[in-house]
Amino acid sequence: LQAQLRGRPTLARYHYATVFVDHFSGLEYVHLHETNDADSILAAKLAFERYAHGHHVKISHYHCDNGIFADNLFKSACRAAGQTTSFCGVNAHHQSGKAEKRIRDLHDSARSMLILAKHNWPAAITPHLWGFAMTYAAMIRGSTLREGDKRTPLQKFLDTDDAPTIKHFHTFGCPVYNLHPKLQSGTSLPNKWCDRARIEIFLGLSREHAQSVPLVLNPDTGLVSPQFHVTHDERFETVDMQLP
Repeated sequence: LQAQLRGRPTLARYHYATVFVDHFSGLEYVHLHETNDADSILAAKLAFERYAHGHHVKISHYHCDNGIFADNLFKSACRAAGQTTSFCGVNAHHQSGKAEKRIRDLHDSARSMLILAKHNWPAAITPHLWGFAMTYAAMIRGSTLREGDKRTPLQKFLDTDDAPTIKHFHTFGCPVYNLHPKLQSGTSLPNKWCDRARIEIFLGLSREHAQSVPLVLNPDTGLVSPQFHVTHDERFETVDMQLP
């Protein structure tokens, strides 16, 4: 499923994910794309570098496997940006063991979150949400202390001692009650008997807003939007756990 704020929901779906792992901090960045070609990989590279640049971090080197990253388009983009590249040997994925392990960990985390959400709310959760689960898993891992470390991967990447606010993390796929737009804008509802909130699905935190702003999916419209005036039902207590 692709995030879409307005308009008619698209039928396009993400089928691939490129995962960048910072070897110094251990931070992971997930970029989703529809096709597995050089243009998509280049778009993923640019997205990761925009994210890094927004935090005053400069990417100087890429270590990749011999797949699509060996395409001339990707190598030319690295040279143009003054970056160096190195590659694993053919069928020697162990030479990029850190990235391979993180990809597996993210896959397992996302799968676990989707299965839990599907078990608790089968009428609303589908495998099409896998991309949001992957991205959210990376955000959780980036904000979690590793054994023996004093700073999270995100703190190391940003070179800061400011700790992430854990209270903003919630159970993936849980019901979210979003305050009616009229009440958010200070306008009254037609009468006191109208619903004051609409039920939506929690898909993780927005990368483009404050950490207190989650991404939510409206199951009626199929649109995904960042919302602030929300209440989370972490235990799925307000929805039917059985299929209709």
